[in-house]
Amino acid sequence: MINILTLKVGTKYSSEYVNKLNSSINRNSTVDYKLYCYTEDPIGLDPDIIVVPLENPDEYQLQWHKLIFHQTGFGGIEEGEKCLILDIDWIIVGDMDPILTYGLGRHHFGCFERWWSNLRHFCKLNGGFQMYYMGETQYLWEEFSKNPEHWQSYYIENGFAEGPVNGEQNFIDQHAKNKYWFPMEWFAKYHDVDYKKINRNWIRDVNPDEPYVMGGNFCDTIKMVHFSNSENQMHKVNEHWIKDYWI
Repeated sequence: MINILTLKVGTKYSSEYVNKLNSSINRNSTVDYKLYCYTEDPIGLDPDIIVVPLENPDEYQLQWHKLIFHQTGFGGIEEGEKCLILDIDWIIVGDMDPILTYGLGRHHFGCFERWWSNLRHFCKLNGGFQMYYMGETQYLWEEFSKNPEHWQSYYIENGFAEGPVNGEQNFIDQHAKNKYWFPMEWFAKYHDVDYKKINRNWIRDVNPDEPYVMGGNFCDTIKMVHFSNSENQMHKVNEHWIKDYWI
């Protein structure tokens, strides 16, 4: 069994995103899991989603609230249980079992390289996917909570990330210990504006034999597609494949 932790804060994303992520995992996995949603607004969430109340949404900036997932005992999860942080802007397009059952070693931090980015020298991992065992990453929460104001501005002010709110994955990349890198070919990003760059990076760094997506058909190895970037949202994209997978 695995605990999947999501964050919904502010008004950018509706409960539809959490519900469709939940249903997508259900359709594409045989693994027992619990889905938690940390939110100040649980209205509309499906009843099988475990709500963890976010009491003060203004305490931290948007995605920086995810750092509390690393606090030992978050959501009542017992120490030693496997956890996976997922952003709610993922679409599942393939079999999730190899990910959810992956034999991540104890005291390791599961992540993957965001191959689609040209800024990997500033931040290698994608913060929308973090696997760990509860209690083993308490040090991430402790480091952030000592000076949250500093960290929430540090990466933007020093040119490592673009504002107005950013840098959470830079923090994780900098501080996470014993990183274990999942296969890059399992993950992709969709952004129609950057399609040529994304496909170029895929061919160069992941799979030189075939494009990552063509006509809405993804390479067979891809299991999850991320819609990161501020205005890159599923409900705004009018493509038939989204209607097939994001349900």
